[in-house]
Amino acid sequence: MKITVLSVALVLAAGVPFGPARLLADDLDDALAALKAAEPSKDAAKIKELAAAAHATAKKYEGPAPADADKESYEARGRYAKDVDHYSEYALYALAIQSRSDPKTAVDLITTLEQQNPKSEYLELPEALAIQADSALSRNQTDRAVSLANRMIAAANKKPPEGVSAADWEHTKGGVLGQAYYIIGINACEHSKFSDADRNLRAALPYIKGNNGQLGIAYFCLGAVNYNLANMTNSKAKMLEAAKFSEQAAAIPGPKQGDAYKNSIAMKAAADKMR
Repeated sequence: MKITVLSVALVLAAGVPFGPARLLADDLDDALAALKAAEPSKDAAKIKELAAAAHATAKKYEGPAPADADKESYEARGRYAKDVDHYSEYALYALAIQSRSDPKTAVDLITTLEQQNPKSEYLELPEALAIQADSALSRNQTDRAVSLANRMIAAANKKPPEGVSAADWEHTKGGVLGQAYYIIGINACEHSKFSDADRNLRAALPYIKGNNGQLGIAYFCLGAVNYNLANMTNSKAKMLEAAKFSEQAAAIPGPKQGDAYKNSIAMKAAADKMR
């Protein structure tokens, strides 16, 4: 998804200058400026450091106004602080999405964001959930990965976030939905949940075309689950479909290619014996 920088109001409401809070506001301006200046570098360590600094500075505005401060002006500064804090979350999220080719960095940035604000809206965006799902799979946390995949589907089917074009959102949805359906489908296949596996892997197919690593496994599993469904329902049509999926898997180089070829022959033979 093309990252669109969220607008942050940098012009504060006019108010009467006030002693200690005036210094805090200067610190807030400096923290935001430093973070924005560092973003083009894509230096994850630096962005983490400056996002944390902006977050900490913004937190100084929580609570009631100091006794020597103008209440209205202080509250205006507080609203500005929330905008800056929100931007610090965005900076972590945006760099994580741009760093997906480096999973370790992407996961670290999302983890940092979660630690800063577990309720951040950015954690529920499809690509942030996808990063977390990849991390869960790498740790063999399949239940967590499936849970995240379901959240990915829900998030991807929402309206585009403000500032994101329909075309960019459709592109994001394609990648995210393919990954989500694949995760759920493969997990269902491994646990012999044949109907769930069939439904989700079929849904994944249009999105994972061109990714032969996933496509070969998806076709292989679809062959296996449809073979079982055919036997359960005594359906020749489903058995022939199972054979077709296995043939498609056999045409893709990979660890299941040989087994898929053998399966396709056995499934055709089984179909010939069915009415």
